[in-house]
Amino acid sequence: MTRSPKAHARARSEAGARLPLAALPGQPEAHVTGQPARLWLCLYLPGLPDVVTLSRLASWAGRFTPNVTVSPDGALLLEVRGSLRLFNGLEALRATVAGELRALGHEARMACAPTARAALWLARAGVEQPVLTAIELRQALAAIPVQRLGWPPRTVRTLLQTGLRTVGDCLRLPREGFARRLGPERLRELDQALGRHPEPQRPCEPRARCSARLELPAETTDAALLLEGFLQLLQGLKRALVSRQASVRRVWCRLAHPDGNETRLCLALHQPATGHATGHLAGLLRLRLETLVLPGPVLNLALQADLEPGQAPAGTDLLGRSLRPDDGVQTLLERLRARLGTRAVQGLALRADHRPEQAWRSVADLPAEAGVREPLVASRSRPVWLLPEPERLGLMAGQPGWQGPLRLEHGPERIESGWWDGGDVRRDYYRAGNPRGAVLWVYQDLRNRGWYLHGVFG
Repeated sequence: MTRSPKAHARARSEAGARLPLAALPGQPEAHVTGQPARLWLCLYLPGLPDVVTLSRLASWAGRFTPNVTVSPDGALLLEVRGSLRLFNGLEALRATVAGELRALGHEARMACAPTARAALWLARAGVEQPVLTAIELRQALAAIPVQRLGWPPRTVRTLLQTGLRTVGDCLRLPREGFARRLGPERLRELDQALGRHPEPQRPCEPRARCSARLELPAETTDAALLLEGFLQLLQGLKRALVSRQASVRRVWCRLAHPDGNETRLCLALHQPATGHATGHLAGLLRLRLETLVLPGPVLNLALQADLEPGQAPAGTDLLGRSLRPDDGVQTLLERLRARLGTRAVQGLALRADHRPEQAWRSVADLPAEAGVREPLVASRSRPVWLLPEPERLGLMAGQPGWQGPLRLEHGPERIESGWWDGGDVRRDYYRAGNPRGAVLWVYQDLRNRGWYLHGVFG
């Protein structure tokens, strides 16, 4: 039977809706074709814990190309297409980079690809064979396990549970279904790796450094005299910040002893400080020196800081509103940490877990935590105050009771979760009131039918 033109068009439309990620109507296989305009060299250093050390390596990598990007998970991305002739080709360049990196005391997994994201994924997966063309790019990416993409653990678990173990498996899925299940961000990252979607990189700017040293007129352990000496060094730092219109996030202070040993202090700031904020640094240093136990007298002092280009906004806008509204809170936190120690001051962050006792975690520095994008805000249906352990409730006339029989005013909110980690819970939560006016958060355990008090509303 011959189908009508409309039927043919409808059939083509339905077939197009089922096309996998690797083939889109009206879109080329990838924007990366032939000899790509860019070539990215990724140096993956997963064992490098210090972000500052990684920034210093980025300054070193600037001798090979001006386009160097620091990836937040311990990698450097170098765009080297324009450097190949200068270093006698890709292989010679790779050998030079690897040799100098070893001389600096580091080993890195190295990968090359026409896109930055592909180079990063290949380096994570340990694929060091250079990928230079679009066809090679598709083939190399297809074999990468999804565990090497840096995606959230929950996303990786979802992929593995559905039988998707490699990038190639993901590319065979329909685009709309993939984006609906895993989010458009994951789909965009696949497109960026294949060169279908742009991924602008922000090159690192080399940091200037301020270093100063002061010989003391006599050996001393007096905190006031040591602070006076450091104030002289901080004045030099202030002049450097003002003249360069720069800011500083960390300042290292060293106190040298007659036996050759040193006592080191690091002043870390949440917000970069400008030259006009060195008074705050002096206050933090005073608090540290007052609680510092020195192993012996001090001969000389040294101060060092990496200067960051640009300055964060300060002061107020035309309406008198602070341009940094949380500056007072952060200043207080920094002073508390200087006085009590870093571990004594903790923040709270959300966790993606429905179980109340597992839905939060403590963090040393909330804004700096990777993956933390939401503040810890209490839901109206859940109290802020949770008991350390749920308290078993007795029954009064068949109803749960706590200082009198409880009235179940709102609920149930059913939570069934934790089967995958051994912490399986099945509960129905209620907001309840007692005769004394207390508002409580109680639940019935669906396994033993018992009632428990878990939290108290303010």
